[in-house]
Amino acid sequence: MVGLAEGRTLQGVLGDAQERVGLRPAPAFTTFASHFATLVTTPSLTASTSAALAGGVIDSSMSELGPIFLDHAQTLGQGVWNVNAIAQRGFADASLFGQPFSQLGLDSFPQLERRTPTGQPGSPAVLGVRLRYSLDLHVWAVAFAASYGLTDRLDISVVLPVLSTRLSCAVRARVVAQQQGGIFVPVQAPPVGGTVEPVSSTGVGDLTARLKYRLTVPSPWQLAVTLEGQFPTGNPFELHGNGAYWLTPGVTVAYPFWDRRAELTGTAAMNVNLTFPRQTQVLYGLSSSVMLWPTRLAGILEFLGASQLTAAFNPHDTDVLVLTPSGVLVDPLLGVGWSGRVDQFNLAFGLRGRIGPKLLVYANGVLPLNRDAGVRPAGVIPTVGLGWSF
Repeated sequence: MVGLAEGRTLQGVLGDAQERVGLRPAPAFTTFASHFATLVTTPSLTASTSAALAGGVIDSSMSELGPIFLDHAQTLGQGVWNVNAIAQRGFADASLFGQPFSQLGLDSFPQLERRTPTGQPGSPAVLGVRLRYSLDLHVWAVAFAASYGLTDRLDISVVLPVLSTRLSCAVRARVVAQQQGGIFVPVQAPPVGGTVEPVSSTGVGDLTARLKYRLTVPSPWQLAVTLEGQFPTGNPFELHGNGAYWLTPGVTVAYPFWDRRAELTGTAAMNVNLTFPRQTQVLYGLSSSVMLWPTRLAGILEFLGASQLTAAFNPHDTDVLVLTPSGVLVDPLLGVGWSGRVDQFNLAFGLRGRIGPKLLVYANGVLPLNRDAGVRPAGVIPTVGLGWSF
C-alpha cells in the first residue's frame, strides 16, 4: 500500500511514467525522480520554491533600503514585531541541466530494453528505444514570517511557507533498433505515447527559524551574524519540502551612504545539510538599494549565488545501457548527467514602497543567469510581498 500511496505523488508519478509506454520499472527511473525532486526543493538563495522564500521573506520589509532576498544587517529593536507575506510563482517552462522540461531525452542515445514499448510478447530479446519525457511543472508558493526583537541587538524569526504544486507528464517511446544474431539492426517502428493524468498537491513547506545578532562596528558600517535552521515539515514526495535538516550560519555587512539614501549589502553563509552532508553549499550575495523617492520608494538590485562544495549525487545513479555509433555504452537516463557540481546565479531587481507609516509593499523579479545548472525556470520569476512593523 505504501507504493500505491507514493505512486500518485509528484515524485512517484515522475518515477513511474515510463510504464505508460510499456517499459519495465527500473531503479534508474526512480532515482531520476528523486534527484529531480532534490534539485527543486534544496534551500538556496537561487531556488524558486519555499527554499528561497523562507530566507527572503524574513527581512524583506524592515526598511525601504536594503535587500529583499538577503538578510538585513540591522535589527528591529527590543519589543518590536515585523511580519511579512510573500508570494512567488516559479518553474513554468523550466529546464533541467539545459534541457527544456518539454524535451527531456530529445538528443539522448537509444536505451536498451528487454521489452517493447508496447509490452507485447514474442518480441526480440533486446531493443534500442528512444525515450522522451515532456514535463509541465508549476509551483506556486506563499510564505509568512514573523520576527521579534528580543533585545536591541537580537532578533528571532520563524517562517512557514505554503506551496501548491502541479505536474503533467507525457512519455513518448520509439523502437529504432533490435538485436538479431548478436548485432543491432535499425528498424522503423511507429512511436508509442502515454500521458500521465496531472497530479497536484497543496500543503505546508519546510519550517524555518532564524536568530540574528547585530555586532558593534564603527559607523556607518553595520554587521550582523545569523543562524538559520530548516526543519523537514513539508512532504518531499509532493515537492513541498526537502526531507532534510539544514543549518545555515551566516554573516551580513551593510554600508549606508549618500546621506543614508543608498546602501550596499553583502551576505555569505554556509548552507549545511545535516541529513545528507554532500548536498552542503555556500550561499553568497550582493545588494544595492537607492531611494528613488525620499521616505517613499526605493529601487533594489541583487546578485544571488549558490555553489555546492562537491557533486550532490552519485555520478552513475541513473546510468542505463545505450546504443551509440561506437557500440553499447553506459549513459545517464534521458541524457541528463548528475555528476557535476551545481553552481547557480540569479539577478533580482525590484521596487519597495511605503504606504502609510508602517506598511511596506514590494514587487520583484528574479532572472536566472545560468540556465544549464540544475533545475532552472525560464524567463523572469515574479515575486510580490508586503510587511509591517509594530
